[in-house]
Amino acid sequence: MPKQKGNKGQTKMDRLFPKTKMSVTDPIGELRNLLENVPESPTPAQTTPLIAVAVVGVLHQLGFVDLVNEMVSWDQNQCSISPGNRALALVLLPFLSTQQRVALVHVSQQLENIDTELLFGAPIPASAFTDDCLTRALDKFADACPSNFFQQLSLRAYAAYDIQKSLVLHSDVTSHELCGAYDLSAESNLYGPTICYGLNKTGRRDRKIFQTGVVADGNGLIRYCKTMDGNHADPIWNMEALAVLQEIFGDEFRSHTYIADSKLLTRPNMEILNRKGAEVRFISHIPSNFASKLADKYKSIARARNQWTDLGPCCTDEEAGKRATYRSQRFTVSLYGSEYELVLYETSAADKKVQYQLEKDQKTVETLIKERKFNHPFACEPDALRAIEELKEQSRKLLVEPVIEVTSETKQRWPRGRRGPETKPLEEWTVYHVQVKEITPHDERIKKFREKKETFALLTNHVESEMDDRSLLRHYKQQHIVENIFRTMKWSVMADRIYLNNPKRIDAMMTLLYVSYLVMGILQMIARMNVKKFPEPPGSISTINR
Repeated sequence: MPKQKGNKGQTKMDRLFPKTKMSVTDPIGELRNLLENVPESPTPAQTTPLIAVAVVGVLHQLGFVDLVNEMVSWDQNQCSISPGNRALALVLLPFLSTQQRVALVHVSQQLENIDTELLFGAPIPASAFTDDCLTRALDKFADACPSNFFQQLSLRAYAAYDIQKSLVLHSDVTSHELCGAYDLSAESNLYGPTICYGLNKTGRRDRKIFQTGVVADGNGLIRYCKTMDGNHADPIWNMEALAVLQEIFGDEFRSHTYIADSKLLTRPNMEILNRKGAEVRFISHIPSNFASKLADKYKSIARARNQWTDLGPCCTDEEAGKRATYRSQRFTVSLYGSEYELVLYETSAADKKVQYQLEKDQKTVETLIKERKFNHPFACEPDALRAIEELKEQSRKLLVEPVIEVTSETKQRWPRGRRGPETKPLEEWTVYHVQVKEITPHDERIKKFREKKETFALLTNHVESEMDDRSLLRHYKQQHIVENIFRTMKWSVMADRIYLNNPKRIDAMMTLLYVSYLVMGILQMIARMNVKKFPEPPGSISTINR
């Protein structure tokens, strides 16, 4: 359906959001202009959430609808709703629904009582957004390579809003659980993820999953995302992400720093990172078994050398008294023919972690004791010893251990009536009581746990003159940027449930959900940029009085 033109040949969206480069220098004026153009007395059919209008404004500025229409193959004479507007409806869903993620068949219900002309540029009836209409749009969008589409949209965000570029890139992977029937024996689908049983982030192997990988910059904006098979290996994801980022940024990629978890550190990946003429700066946590337990080796060396550099509190916005303090030691190591910087950190946060783990393990042992039912006697000694061994086996990795005592008691059954001096019991048997006297800390395990938690090692190819130990730590600690994205994506109104059984459509839908998060990030970025322009933070007494 073509856009309905109003006064001066403009749609309602054109009047609200003119396509000019937005400087965000006068946010109050822009908000006033927005409110002035909203109908003064909206009818129930024209009530639209302000957040949805703001989201559409951002997408309008990025040219989202036009970009979808350009990339997707469609016939304007056959389509009453353009693919761009169908995709827009799906991107808007997280901002319209206050409940869990809705199925496509219920999308039209979410659009009821909303001014569709304000959002879509034409008075499209909500009933037109049927599940068939939306699934056809997902199929066409999946054929247009969603990853490339997202890359273009992300690049437009920086151009449209004058956002200062970040040279830090955070990468991570998460899993998404699925319910329902899937053909798990099917071959890998070229147009979508393979749904399969895999180890999700909660440790369950009995759930059908697929995965998504994300690369976000220091501003919290997603630069690249991809939907992957449920059994896709994290090291392979990093290898693929590095290749794509090289294409996106070109020679400029050498000035960025790629930050990922310990799955980055494999020999093939390090060869890519250190490729001559195309070196990539990186920071990663060293896993325990990497390079013949390299981290443990240098932890021992650092403790023996004891030449720590105090860094003080950093990386958090907590009150000064609650901040963890850090100190570091730096070493130069040679791996696979290249030299890298290994930085060991020791943190004061280990005490809290030890105390928390002790309390947790204490409760675990108490639960195990109840499951063993030690308050009932055992009929034979082997049964009692077997229960004790099972308890010790289940608690052998905990920081506490139960102190157990076994006592025996002889039971007798006597004949009825008075007992004479020569009366003997009819039978005798022995029962065994297992008593947990106390639960005590295990000093050796606590010592190893403390050493593990108070020290960790990072590997990088940044020399100290480029990035000192404190800056290195602060950059790595910002990895929570990606974790926050995943946490939000699994929020009930984002991707708590996926009501799709077609891998091709899952790929398209997840990309559109990441577009929703990209818009959220842009709005947050605009807010931060504007807050910095105030002489005092908003909400202070002097600001309110003005």
